[in-house]
Amino acid sequence: MITEKTNISARVEITLKKIVEESSFTHKDAYELGAMLIAIGDAEQTRSSIQENPNYERIIKQREYGLIEARKHQLERELRDL
Repeated sequence: MITEKTNISARVEITLKKIVEESSFTHKDAYELGAMLIAIGDAEQTRSSIQENPNYERIIKQREYGLIEARKHQLERELRDL
């Protein structure tokens, strides 16, 4: 396997980063858990079961909406301050 040096963190969706931040796990924990799933060969099965879970899409959409709302409020404050 050829390894490519990339910044994995830059490729992770901002929504998923926020979910980790709001959980009791750190980013390091999340990467370690992911690496462990890959190492034991359960990553693909876990990914499939998560993506097939109807709550997954709902949770992601709720988090995305919250991020958009927070950004909207920040921009509105900045506009008022001008």
